Amino acid sequence: MGKGMWEITVNEELDYQPIKSKFNKEQVVQQISKGNSVIIGTAYARANSGKKLGGLVNTAKKQYAPKGTEITLFPSSDYYEEWVEVNKKIRKQKKMPEVPLHSDFGYSVKKAKVYDDEGHFEFLDLMPGTYVVMASFDFSNSYNYSYVSGYTNYYNYWGYAGSTTNYGTARSSYIDKANIEKSVTISKDGEKIETNLKEM
Repeated sequence: MGKGMWEITVNEELDYQPIKSKFNKEQVVQQISKGNSVIIGTAYARANSGKKLGGLVNTAKKQYAPKGTEITLFPSSDYYEEWVEVNKKIRKQKKMPEVPLHSDFGYSVKKAKVYDDEGHFEFLDLMPGTYVVMASFDFSNSYNYSYVSGYTNYYNYWGYAGSTTNYGTARSSYIDKANIEKSVTISKDGEKIETNLKEM
């Protein structure tokens, strides 16, 4: 670079891998396709999820994931748990970009879709183990509220005697998003697990 100094540029990004646990592609592929177990479930958001609207009362108890909503499942592992913890620390420190998932991680992912209007989904051919099940969907929250509709004035012989406030009630709604993640464990092959995938 001049004056006897040299500068060597090294692409360290390719070698940077803070996650010590290994990702086993062959194992996860078998885990989601070679078993006899089933996970069936219901995806929905609860009435008290979403925005807090100054004490207004939400009148809907459940908001089901719409038909066609994609549900994601993949085996939990030492690799995935370490990946979550490493990126949590990185986000907290705000000094470097997050670590991406292993390039073969997609082989461990299984997809299903909600098949009715009550948020139901199903995963087949699973081996025993712990799985992460995820969903993201928009839903409508409805609520009742009261408002001032006017005033009633009272008069007597001497003139104005006071007034009362009149209130009305109405119903409204807003669109919100549910982001849900849950761990589900299959203990033995052939087991059928029922789970509620719900945002509280």
